[in-house]
Amino acid sequence: MRLTRPFRKLEVAIGVLIILAATEVLAQGRVIRVTTADIRRTTVEQIESAVGIIESRRSPQIAAQVSGEVVRVIVEEGQRVEAGQVLAELDDEQYRLERVSDEAEAGRLAALVRKQQRELERARRLLAESLVAQDQIDGIESDLDALENQLVGARAKVADSERRLAETRLVSPVRAEIAARNIDVGDYLQTGTVAFDLIDVENLRVRLPFPEYRVPQLRAGQTVRLSSPASAGGMVVAKITDIHPSINPANRSVTVVVDFANPGDWRPGASVRADVIIETRTDVMVVPQVSVVRRPAGDVIYELDGNVARERIVTRGQRIEGSIEIRFGLAGTERIIVDGAGFLTDGATVKIVE
Repeated sequence: MRLTRPFRKLEVAIGVLIILAATEVLAQGRVIRVTTADIRRTTVEQIESAVGIIESRRSPQIAAQVSGEVVRVIVEEGQRVEAGQVLAELDDEQYRLERVSDEAEAGRLAALVRKQQRELERARRLLAESLVAQDQIDGIESDLDALENQLVGARAKVADSERRLAETRLVSPVRAEIAARNIDVGDYLQTGTVAFDLIDVENLRVRLPFPEYRVPQLRAGQTVRLSSPASAGGMVVAKITDIHPSINPANRSVTVVVDFANPGDWRPGASVRADVIIETRTDVMVVPQVSVVRRPAGDVIYELDGNVARERIVTRGQRIEGSIEIRFGLAGTERIIVDGAGFLTDGATVKIVE
């Protein structure tokens, strides 16, 4: 007997329901293989990062302190120099002769002072025998005072001539790099002529732009970890030196200044990444990132209960090198499911594998 069209539709619908029911039964009976782990507790640092450019804290200029002809240039542009290293020399003959003359004058006055002192001692002995008057003693003492004052002035001239002689050698005050050489042999320099522009490579600085909403969390003295791709060395740990009081209207950022000593091969002009430790929290719960699964109810973690997975809704924090901080939703003593968590539902049967 042939079935009418309504009966055939009913037959198909019943068949579909039977298939769906069978699939659900199979799904409920499926055992999912998983791995598990304990919740780990650790110290978490909340970090804010920025990128800046390394600059020198100072760029001194070396200028001639005395006039003279350049007789020797020892360094070239781009060369690194140490503090106290001689960069160039001026003709010093005039200054050596002046020092000799000043030393001779100081020596002459010193001899006169000694002679006058002996004269005073002899006069005092004669005064004791009433052979000279007190007025004569007073005159000798006045002459001695005048000679001694002249000797002080002469010795000051000797010190000044020695200073000017030493300044015929242009010396770097710091460990630096020669940015520009403005002189050559044969040039005549007047006092104040800039001979070299230096870049201090020992004392460095970086200015870092941070978003304005971070201002309440930033303060001088906070720890900063610096790393530069232009350096073969490791990380440099420094402190925030200063925070500019104004906000940049162009990008709504605040400028943070970090001063630090060059660890060796860092160069002004290179880029640097800075990680500022905003906050450090201890005894924080962290779990493997793969164990946190997104579901319609939110972020969930599956706890192992015998051979059954129990769903726990959690509130996550920051990511930490393959792990995730869990702020709420767990007690910390649970055994959680890691691999296979993405295939689970609440109440699913699981089998633990290594």
